[in-house]
Amino acid sequence: MPSRFALVVAIALSCLPWQCAIAREWSDATGKHKFSGDLIAASAETAVVRGKRGNLEAYIVSQLSETDQAFIKEYIAQQPEAFAPEEMHTWTGREGFKFRGRVKGYGSKEISVDYDNGGIRVNKNRIAGLDEIYRKMIPRIVAEFDDESVKSEQDLRLWGRKLRGKEKSFTVDGVMMQLSNGDEIAVPLFMFSEPEQRVLKEGWQTWKAESTQEEEKARESLLAQASAAEYQRDKANEAAEAKIDRQIQLMQLGMMAVNSGMTNVWQVQMLPRPGVQARPMVVVIPAGNSGQASSMAAQKYPGFVPGAIRQMNY
Repeated sequence: MPSRFALVVAIALSCLPWQCAIAREWSDATGKHKFSGDLIAASAETAVVRGKRGNLEAYIVSQLSETDQAFIKEYIAQQPEAFAPEEMHTWTGREGFKFRGRVKGYGSKEISVDYDNGGIRVNKNRIAGLDEIYRKMIPRIVAEFDDESVKSEQDLRLWGRKLRGKEKSFTVDGVMMQLSNGDEIAVPLFMFSEPEQRVLKEGWQTWKAESTQEEEKARESLLAQASAAEYQRDKANEAAEAKIDRQIQLMQLGMMAVNSGMTNVWQVQMLPRPGVQARPMVVVIPAGNSGQASSMAAQKYPGFVPGAIRQMNY
């Protein structure tokens, strides 16, 4: 099974796709595989490109040409570190409520809950004065981790009284969201509406798996950011429903030299086997025919099953 991939979880999308997508011609390190598309997000290790058909592809920067690597390095250096308020998006909760925020990836956040002077406090702040997402989320978290009878804010208050001044802490895993007031919270996937869950959960299983390394978690966070931003772009264009199930394919471009006329180059889709926590990906294999390419890909990536295959022309 191929190794998974590294970043730092704190890395943010370099820009939003509809503001600064950069169209260009790209090439792998050998110069044999060329493609075109808009660069919509990048880090030192990963570049996310929107192809001509609107599909998203994630490329490992080290497998791209030196020219492309230099371009990505310059691109990252020129991007602002902070997001402007207008770059916040509107998200829909499972019960239909709306909240503003931007996706930063996946992560964990500790939340403390206590009861003081007649009211529930979250991280020492009155829940009544917090964003609505807290008032919807905290009862669900308490029900999940402590008392399943808590269904509403009223139930939450009754539960809080039983604490008798003590504090309860919960570690919440989910989608890291920066709210419009600057707060950063982890929102469990079950808090989102079904369409938004489909967008945000693509890399979730990989991120939370015990075997997943920090570097792999970070890449999934970057891809979650890209998926979220693209979903909002589609929604703004009234085309979200048509594209909502689109996945980000990971492109592996490592190639051997291909002797003209002796062998061909094949692009093989690789699907993770049941139980394997990984994204589907596309690999480039030099082989005499499609059967050989499929067999070689299966041997090289034993955690995956070969899917669609096509010959690449240069």
